Amino acid sequence: MERSYVTIEGKSRGYYLLVTLLGLGSGSLVVSFLVAYLKGQQVWGVSNIIPWGQLIIFYIYFIGLSAGAIIISSLGYVLKWDFYKPIARLAVFLGILLMVGAMLFVFVDLGRPEKFWRLFGYYYLNNMTSLFVINSIFYVGYITLMVLYLWLIFEKKKRWATIVGALDVIWAVSVHMGTGAIFGLIGNREIFFSPIKPFEFLAAALTSGTSLIILITLGAFKFTGRKIQKELIFSLGRLLSGLILVLLILVFVDKLTHLYFPGREPTLYLFTGNYWWLFWVFQIGMGILIPLFLLIYPRTGKTVKGVFTASLSVMIGVFGERAALVIPGTAYPQHFFPGFMEGMWGKPGLFPVTIWETLLSLGIVSYVALLLVLGLKYLEILPARDEEAIAEMEGPNPMLKTAG
Repeated sequence: MERSYVTIEGKSRGYYLLVTLLGLGSGSLVVSFLVAYLKGQQVWGVSNIIPWGQLIIFYIYFIGLSAGAIIISSLGYVLKWDFYKPIARLAVFLGILLMVGAMLFVFVDLGRPEKFWRLFGYYYLNNMTSLFVINSIFYVGYITLMVLYLWLIFEKKKRWATIVGALDVIWAVSVHMGTGAIFGLIGNREIFFSPIKPFEFLAAALTSGTSLIILITLGAFKFTGRKIQKELIFSLGRLLSGLILVLLILVFVDKLTHLYFPGREPTLYLFTGNYWWLFWVFQIGMGILIPLFLLIYPRTGKTVKGVFTASLSVMIGVFGERAALVIPGTAYPQHFFPGFMEGMWGKPGLFPVTIWETLLSLGIVSYVALLLVLGLKYLEILPARDEEAIAEMEGPNPMLKTAG
């Protein structure tokens, strides 16, 4: 039986209030950007010691969310598991919006965004062996494939949607592993440098992307009066617990590798320095241990509230993981003249949270959320309300068979 997808009415007072609030939040993007453009990037928390701040944290966070969402969408359209099709369109649409948001973060972080075209001067203005240039090719191709993927789904061209969707999943994996390689191949930043980093990035993307799909699905279905099958949420929760275990193993191996080598001081700084809480409280606590317990413990793992709480914890924790990479990774001093004079460069840097950079970050987040809310009204993203019983008619979740 073919599912039908519809737009939401979007005529309630709550909907208009939400659109208004998100519109005002998006307006802060324009104001804060103009302040930084006219006064310079010193109004942000960045400095010569810590050149990357909130914008880069959100940039790699959003790319991970996008890649995770696209991979989750493949369960319905590439692997053809009908059980997941009610959320597949939403996942693809989220993947596009999150990538748009990620590109906005990079765009404004340039300081002079009108010069962004230089990035595309391949073989003329750029070093084609640079990972930044290579990733720019990945990003353009990724966005193009996602838009084509969603269009084929809307047009119900199933065969081509499967082919393009499979290619998009491969591209999504390459995009986020490439972003991880940007950090993992920086040899003079010991906290960054690791051949495991691309795989760790991918695992974090899958955990956060799955968590976002769970949260958005629960929110969208609840506030549009749709019935969500609990087993769908529980299935995603089991998938999430497995992905968290993979992430835990990769983080453990990565940090153990850094501690094994004599130059372990940067990693010890990550554990015990000024920003220890980013690693222990957010990355390890909220990103791994707390959600893993909530998902494995029967009294919480088998409840929608438990899966929701675990997903929310992962979202916060993975954002902290990105921050724990960017801030301590650049705050730890580079010893240009070890044993001799180093001046200000010999001390760990401090990153202040400034109002203008925070408003800019929240403005882009609000803009992406606004596009999502408007997309639900003008695009056929969500299943029709009378489609709730279809999944029950089509049989059990194929993943449950393997789970026993």
